[in-house]
Amino acid sequence: MRKLVLIFFVALVTSGTTFAQKKSAKKTKKVVAKTEMAAPSVVKDSFQQTFAGTDAKWSKNYGGNWVANFTKDEVKTAAEFDKDGKWIATRSNYTEANLPGAVATSVKAKYPAATIKDGWKIERSDVASYYKVNIQDNGTEKAVLINEAGTIAE
Repeated sequence: MRKLVLIFFVALVTSGTTFAQKKSAKKTKKVVAKTEMAAPSVVKDSFQQTFAGTDAKWSKNYGGNWVANFTKDEVKTAAEFDKDGKWIATRSNYTEANLPGAVATSVKAKYPAATIKDGWKIERSDVASYYKVNIQDNGTEKAVLINEAGTIAE
């Protein structure tokens, strides 16, 4: 009887370690630090004409365009220029507190129960500037597009 219990115990221990699941290694996301680059003088001159007196950190995006990241009036902004210094787009990140009044009022009028999370002012050379406001309305995430005058585009 002792031998049977001992054999059962040994079988139980070895089967537990044999069939144990391998714990997968936790996947970590690689964070690649953006390296600050020196933009060509034609690009810097174009930037200074548009955003006079502003210091920016320069980087290159995947399309090969130059991106100037800077903060002005507590608004984080990224301005994009091509290699010849032609302005392509500007994206300004607004919090709920510093979103322009007409935009915030329009959102609150259309979605009274909504919570404004953040907003972006997007200016492009080929389209009139507009705001993209991210809201949470009754548990649903929405992105609302609004023009400069405060008219909501559905």
